[in-house]
Amino acid sequence: MTEPAPEWTVVHEGDLTLTDHEAIAAMLAQAFPDWDHWYVGGRSWSGMQPERRVIATVDDVVVAHVGIRRMFVTVGGRDQLVGAVGLVGVTPRLQGRGLGGELLSRTAAVLDELAVPFGLLGTGEDRVPFYGSAGWRLLSDTAGWYSAFTADGAGLTVVDDEGWLVLPVRATLEDWPGGELHWDAQLV
Repeated sequence: MTEPAPEWTVVHEGDLTLTDHEAIAAMLAQAFPDWDHWYVGGRSWSGMQPERRVIATVDDVVVAHVGIRRMFVTVGGRDQLVGAVGLVGVTPRLQGRGLGGELLSRTAAVLDELAVPFGLLGTGEDRVPFYGSAGWRLLSDTAGWYSAFTADGAGLTVVDDEGWLVLPVRATLEDWPGGELHWDAQLV
C-alpha cells in the first residue's frame, strides 16, 4: 500500500493549539527516542520554543517537523542574526523516503521569508552529510557554547566542538564571522 503524500504547512507558534502541540510532541518522541522524556503531553520543544514550524502531516498525523526562530548569536565577539533551526525530525516509519530532504528545502524557503542572512543548527557528526546534501556547511574548528536545560529546568553550560552547521540564506558563507559561537539563549 502506498503512503499518501504529506500535506505541508508553515505555522506561527502562536497559532498552534494544544492538540497541535500534542501531535508534534508524539512525533518528536518517536523520532528522538533517547529524548522522549522531553516530549510528553503538549511539550513540543526541548529548549526555546520556535517562532515558526514546518510540519508535514499524513491523515492528520504529524510525520515531519522542524522549528525555526530568529535570534542573535555571538560569533567571535560579534552579534550575528540567524534563523536558529532545531527539532528536525521525520517519523521513523517514513525515514529514508526523501521526506527529510523536502523538509530541509521547505526550511530554507522559510528562512528566506524571514530575511535572515544564515540558518544555524547543531547536530551529531553522523548527520552532517545529510544536512550537507541540502546546502548546509559545517563550521570546522568551531566550538559552540549554549545553555542546556534539564527536563527539570536546571541550566547547564555545554560546549560542543563539532556538528555546527550554517546555511547561507541572504548572505554568503564568506560573510560568516569566524570564532567561537555563543548562543545567547537556549537552542531551538
